[in-house]
Amino acid sequence: MGSAHNRRSGFTLVEIVIAMLITALIVLPLGMIVRSTIDAKVSVESEARARRLGPSIMAAIARDLRNAWATGPDENVEVDGEWFRGEHNGGDDDAQDEIWFASSIDSYMKYEGISSDLTEVGYYVKENKVEDGSPLDGLYSLYRREDFSVDKRPDEGGLGIKMHDRVVSFHIWYYDLPRDAVGEDGKLDPAALEEVVKRGSSTEKESWDSKDNDRLPYAVRVELILDATPIDAYNRKTKKRYAVYETLVRMPDFPKLDENFRLFSAQSPAVPQQPENTGENGNNNGNNGENGNGNGNGNPPTGG
Repeated sequence: MGSAHNRRSGFTLVEIVIAMLITALIVLPLGMIVRSTIDAKVSVESEARARRLGPSIMAAIARDLRNAWATGPDENVEVDGEWFRGEHNGGDDDAQDEIWFASSIDSYMKYEGISSDLTEVGYYVKENKVEDGSPLDGLYSLYRREDFSVDKRPDEGGLGIKMHDRVVSFHIWYYDLPRDAVGEDGKLDPAALEEVVKRGSSTEKESWDSKDNDRLPYAVRVELILDATPIDAYNRKTKKRYAVYETLVRMPDFPKLDENFRLFSAQSPAVPQQPENTGENGNNNGNNGENGNGNGNGNPPTGG
């Protein structure tokens, strides 16, 4: 009787399997909800990070470009490089462009605590050196290059600081203003200017060399594409998210960079002429005459 009672009070194998199935049916949707919630949180945080960094990077590039600096040749200054140079690398969807120029932005680098008010600046990308399958595999890092002051090679040297490591494409276009577009009054029609800087316009170039063009470009367009896909998203291999940023910068309107345009040449103030000595008792006597005031161009009075 006791053994039969024990058998009736236990669970059969079928009952246990049914209970496990019911538990799985309850837990599985909850797990999917938790996973989707975590993935959505990571996605929002990743996109928010990209949206914070993207505009900041574009603002820094635009600021540097708006303050681009160049000069014509000067016999007292030896310059071997270009004041402004841009090169296109890669394709349209994975551009790896480079740009090098001098800017009148104060340098971040300091020498004995002093910043330079003329700085060599550059932007370039390098492929991430990571293991296969890494979330950064196939992406690029964007660097800002800076060199304290300006030397004989404005397009070389300096220190590169990484700005972002999830760059898909960094593409730059350059626009030249046709010289015949300027009217007799020296003004331009705003509609004509819009045509100049349109994507695919006749003046659009993918490279620029100030030595070949004898001037800075009229405008520069920069496009930055970032991978905003969450790094730890379980479906990042099949579902990508991108953040695209673009800015158009009007460049300083420098004249032709020839011998007539020299920013290096500085005019020293003229040395004032010494006033003539008006006599022993004159007020302009700088040698402390007997009745002089001693406030001429000579030495101040030393009497007690």
